[in-house]
Amino acid sequence: MDLKTAKKEFGLRVKSYRNSRNLTQEQFCSLTDLEQANLSNIENGKTYPGFMTICTMIEKGGIEPDFLFRFLSSNSVKYDTIDYEIMNILVTLSEPAKKNIKNILEMINKNYS
Repeated sequence: MDLKTAKKEFGLRVKSYRNSRNLTQEQFCSLTDLEQANLSNIENGKTYPGFMTICTMIEKGGIEPDFLFRFLSSNSVKYDTIDYEIMNILVTLSEPAKKNIKNILEMINKNYS
């Protein structure tokens, strides 16, 4: 994977996490002590954060390290921003709710296949 792709994937993950928590850039920056311009550049794939910035996002922003770096797996599938947002919502749901959503998605998939 080249650096440009890695920056884009990482930025999409940060943005989708922030959006799934209904946080503005300003609010997320307040939590993590990041500059808003820096966060914007990260989310847009223009820059890749340094090690301490990543640690701060994990520690103060509550982002799971696995979520941030899952795109590095050779088995990983490329997702769009909406995919990340859906996944972030799903992890917060109860098991019965997840099963209901799974059934709904299977019906939708069957109708559109």
